[in-house]
This record gives sequence, C-alpha cells and structure tokens, in this order.
Amino acid sequence: MPRTILVVVKDKNLRQYITTKLQEEAYIVQALEQSCMVVDLASRLEPSLVIFDVAVCYADQFATCQNLRAERATASIAQLLLVHSTIEITRIERSSIQIDDYVVQPIWWQELLACVRTLARSGKRWSQHKNSVRPGMRRKIAYSAGEQISVNGLFIDIDRHQVIYNNRCIELHQPILFDLLLYLVRHQGVVLSRERLLQQVWGYEQAEGSRTVDVHMRWLRQKLEEDPAHPRLLQTVRGVGYCFKP
Repeated sequence: MPRTILVVVKDKNLRQYITTKLQEEAYIVQALEQSCMVVDLASRLEPSLVIFDVAVCYADQFATCQNLRAERATASIAQLLLVHSTIEITRIERSSIQIDDYVVQPIWWQELLACVRTLARSGKRWSQHKNSVRPGMRRKIAYSAGEQISVNGLFIDIDRHQVIYNNRCIELHQPILFDLLLYLVRHQGVVLSRERLLQQVWGYEQAEGSRTVDVHMRWLRQKLEEDPAHPRLLQTVRGVGYCFKP
C-alpha cells in the first residue's frame, strides 16, 4: 500500500523537485507552500512522514512541529527537517523540538530518499514500544528496560534518556544523537564505518556518499567534548570512520 508524505516547502522549485522524485518512488505526495493547514491535513490523511523546510518552520517558530506532536492523532507521525547548516540544527536542539531527522541542504537525493524510506517505513514507530520514554523517540537501536552504561566518567541511563559526562548533564533532545552515542559506546574501541553506522543506527539500506554521519558526529562532539576540534572520546579514523575511545 503506497505511503502518504506531506511536503511543506516554501521554495517552488525545491517543492516540485521533491514531490516529483517521491512520486517516482510510488509515494502519495501532498505538497504545501505554508504550514498553516498541516495539522488538519495530517489528521485527515494520516501520512507516514512530514517533510518540513526550515524556512517554513522558522516563519511560525516551529509551532506546527510542536502541534503535530501535541495532537494524539498526529503525535507519532515522523518529521524530517531540511536545514542549511549545523548551526540551525543546534538552535533547533536547544528549543527541544522533537524532529526525527535532518537533511542538510543542498539536498543530495539519494541521502534524502534513504532517510525518507527509513522514517516512512517505521510509521507509528514509538507507540508500539513500551520502553519508549519520550514521544517521537525511534527505536532502530534495541533497548533493554533498566539498562545503564558507565564508562570512565560517562553515564547513560536508557530508560531516562539521560547522559552525564564528568558530572555534566548532556542534553541530547534529538533521539538519533542518543542512538548514535549509545551504539558507539556499546562498540567502544571498534572502528565503525559510516556505512555501518547508517545501516545500524539510521536504518538506511543504501547511503554511499552521505554526509549524515559526519554532520551528526560533529554536533555530538559539540555536546560532549570539552574541545570539539580535538576530540578525546569520539575519534575520527581517517578513511574508515569513527571510534569511541574512553
């Protein structure tokens, strides 16, 4: 059964491009220029995913994203945001708005498609998981009730979605960052390729050339490392990927 996607993009050319490409992949697409009708439309159409352009979201200060999460009928719909830089991601994270994933513009279609497939396929993902603490938290990574991890000053409480490092509370409002850190810590000392991280954390089937891991690792370092430019915990292995070294 074809899945429905709402595309809320201000720029006409970008909106038409995304709509056409998604239709070629057999998705049912409803495209909008503004976000004022999104909540009502989402309640009626029950889409698997809403794609927002950050320009549209800033126009109403992300009220639509929050309203979708607040309404019972739309709370579990996945939300994907198109941003222009990691600076925008940082601002969004500090606002605690629950976005499921980001794609940095200019858009690389294969990366966007991989992300869409993952989020659209998961559907009402969190409502089926009794261990989910926060609405919107996806569970590509397997979680065990009551699980806690403590490694050289880094403490992770799964149930509380809490990260503490050197007695500092690390706010990871974006669920994918929590998943990424947890996967790295569980495989400490192992060099993990970008492709493996995309498959195991994001659930991407194909993502050659994707910048997603690099963007999220840079942002995770800004949160966790004392000196993000010279990371101690989240190390880059040139030409291969990343490694957590406590």
